[in-house]
Amino acid sequence: MTQRILFLIAILFSFNHLFAQQQTIRRIDSLLNAPSQTPFNGVVVLSTNGKTSYRKAAGYASFEQKKAITSESEFIVGSISKQITAVIVLRELDKGRLRLEDPIRRYLPQLTEKWADTVTIHHLLTHTHGITALDKPLAFKPGSRFQYGFISYDLLSQIVEKTSGQSFPDLCNALFKMCGMQHSSHPRGRSYRNLCKGYVLENGERKEEPSYLDVFAAAGGLVSSGEDLVKWNNNLHGGKLLADSTYRLMISKKENAFRDHVILGTVDYGYGITIPHQFSVPELCVTGVAQGFIAMDMYFPFTKTSLVVLENIATDMQELKNSFYYHEQILKIVRDAQ
Repeated sequence: MTQRILFLIAILFSFNHLFAQQQTIRRIDSLLNAPSQTPFNGVVVLSTNGKTSYRKAAGYASFEQKKAITSESEFIVGSISKQITAVIVLRELDKGRLRLEDPIRRYLPQLTEKWADTVTIHHLLTHTHGITALDKPLAFKPGSRFQYGFISYDLLSQIVEKTSGQSFPDLCNALFKMCGMQHSSHPRGRSYRNLCKGYVLENGERKEEPSYLDVFAAAGGLVSSGEDLVKWNNNLHGGKLLADSTYRLMISKKENAFRDHVILGTVDYGYGITIPHQFSVPELCVTGVAQGFIAMDMYFPFTKTSLVVLENIATDMQELKNSFYYHEQILKIVRDAQ
């Protein structure tokens, strides 16, 4: 009798899960297919426990050539690059090649400012360093507050080149290969067939944006696809890239590292990852903005669910919340199903 009851409960749970999944798919499709002056132009991938339940590719990778976006289309992922750089740094930590509390002058002796003796790798990872330019004094005492930027992750890429003896592009590409990410790369020395062009809307007119592929690549210029970022999540959050203690360190909030995010509200920062703290279900997220590209990679650890949304049209660079419209609406739908 007990086994029969448990069997019936399992069937009921599976039925409810399938119904919720189908409802989620219908709601996302309804959103993306609705008539709009700014239709969705990009990819959406939703995956749970390594199984993709929804994928959508819509619009054009190149409007001029009428080249359609596909599941193999590649996007500049903006600050999602920082998470990849952070993992490379933490893998060097796991190998004993660096310490997070080390002052960065230990690895970059060419820095001339005195702050190189007080700013640590931890400060670079958490945007609490105070560096505004390599030749200027700090804006604030390291560790005292948060200031988001790009320069710290460029410095981190130089540090791991010193500790590993490899170039940063090689470190990125080797990590992507390890994760089975065939449509991801550091931009240097790469010829692209599947890279989308980036666009912005200005006064309702679509304008192609130049792609600065190798400017601060470690902070915002790496290239990936929707399917590849799901693979990234499965490897990172599945314990395949970092020691357990290092991973827990990565996803734990850090002192004085927090800010108000354009669609996530108040978020705490770990190492290359944000932790929104006003929702009942735990979330780990990273978003990205590049010239003409808007990206989001969300992971729900309790259900092992990945949501990746990539677009190659920025509808409003002055008011980024507008550019994240589809990302935010899809995220609301997926949150309801958690």
